[in-house]
Amino acid sequence: MLIRAACAQYMRMKLEQPTFQPSDPRRAREAKEAFHDAVRDLVVQAVGAGWREAEAAMALADAADDYVMFLAQRPQRNTVAANSNGR
Repeated sequence: MLIRAACAQYMRMKLEQPTFQPSDPRRAREAKEAFHDAVRDLVVQAVGAGWREAEAAMALADAADDYVMFLAQRPQRNTVAANSNGR
């Protein structure tokens, strides 16, 4: 239930488009900063809705872990970032 509510709130957050190409090592740092802020904002919203900070953080960590496992189990595909323009 928390994850469903969190996802609905997250969809309203604005994430900036990456400024670096997927092969640029600075892109990982940029992603970490962008998602760090988004997660913090989501936890703050969850606390405002009545969830404890620790349970919100753990639920988000579990959801992220589940998604990583989902990605690991998918067949490998040659994916290209939307902003790479075929590079």
